[in-house]
Amino acid sequence: MATTTAVLMVGGPTKGTRFRPLSMTVAKPLFPIAGKPLVAHPILACKKIPKLCQVVLIGFYPKEEMQVLDTATLSRELGVPVTYVQEDGTGHGSAGGFYNFRELLLQGDPDYFFVLNCDVCSDYPLETLLESHEKHGGLATMLVKEIDADRAQDHGEVVLSRETGKVVHYAEKPETLVSSVVNCGIYVFTASKIIDAIQRVASKRKASRSLLQSMYHVKHDDSGGVVDTGGSPKKSSSPSSKSEAVASTLPKLGMPEVFASLAESGELFAYETSGFWEVLKTPGMSLRFSALYLSEVGSKLALARAKLKGGPEIEGNVYIHPDASVDVSAKIGPNVAIEAGAVIGPGVRLIDCIILNEVTVMANAVVVNAIVGWNSQVGPWARVQGSNDYSSKQGVSILAEGVSIDPEVVVVSSVILPHKEIKSSVRNEIVL
Repeated sequence: MATTTAVLMVGGPTKGTRFRPLSMTVAKPLFPIAGKPLVAHPILACKKIPKLCQVVLIGFYPKEEMQVLDTATLSRELGVPVTYVQEDGTGHGSAGGFYNFRELLLQGDPDYFFVLNCDVCSDYPLETLLESHEKHGGLATMLVKEIDADRAQDHGEVVLSRETGKVVHYAEKPETLVSSVVNCGIYVFTASKIIDAIQRVASKRKASRSLLQSMYHVKHDDSGGVVDTGGSPKKSSSPSSKSEAVASTLPKLGMPEVFASLAESGELFAYETSGFWEVLKTPGMSLRFSALYLSEVGSKLALARAKLKGGPEIEGNVYIHPDASVDVSAKIGPNVAIEAGAVIGPGVRLIDCIILNEVTVMANAVVVNAIVGWNSQVGPWARVQGSNDYSSKQGVSILAEGVSIDPEVVVVSSVILPHKEIKSSVRNEIVL
């Protein structure tokens, strides 16, 4: 049977700015969703991959920051090594990072590579994706899904032949609608071919860069300086120099460029899923992720705990960490995750929310459509409420780390930055 290596693209801190204020406390891939770090969900989904050799996480978060992820436990659960490798600087793009670690990825001589983006939530139909890839024999197969046209332009759009599964055109976030079928950020590649394909795309870019530089009559010496037409090396001192203008038009090598090239050469195929799929583009979307993952695990543990202790009342899908304390008179759910060290007082009502570590929600408080950050406190009879517009910047109410909400205060559709005390009610505000 064919062997496989799984690659998780985790990005880095410069790509986590949209996840603020939550990313001010923890790296986006490590944010807890339904009792596990975000990145652990796709890692554990790799159980579905037959003959898995290893799982490699590629990103440019410092290794020290990613040590919070318990790769040893994940390795034991999967039965294969799970490794995080750090790119230089701010990374080389998804395809560039993949290519730079090719020697590590090729260990064990895998037949296929799975590549998954860590900020994607899915039911991960990895077995059927691989079966589809083996059936058509192409170089690459991407998971795709048809979504509403008004959302499609935020994603890579795919024009495909549904008869053959072949992708005939690929456009990354086009200005005008090309297709409502989008790239889901989950791929399988034929290992013996994808490295060469990335290299070909990089070579074409290099040739284009050389052409542009020749048009400006500049070239670079070994030290990175600009050599003028007289041949004497000199350093570029002006940020508006022509050579820097050319360089600024050359983005890092991403998978979308590779996909566009493979679509042109007829080597890219697609497998269309009917399962669930979302992308974590805003902090509020964490609630949507939580609800989807909770729908898979259900509430068996929370219900067993409630039965043993005589409460609380559980409605729908709920996760309660074993080290959390929940009063028997509270009512929890649906779609609620309560993390370690949280204390939920008597008469509290929690609906569609994430309660993070060491949070205290005091008597008779209500939290709905909200994320309550680490070490925060919601006072008695207070209310923290948002809307279910998860993609809006101020739909879901978000309390960052160390926020205190005074008794009887109402917070509606607002974002509160770390270590603030809210003494009076706020609505549709960002409290800095």
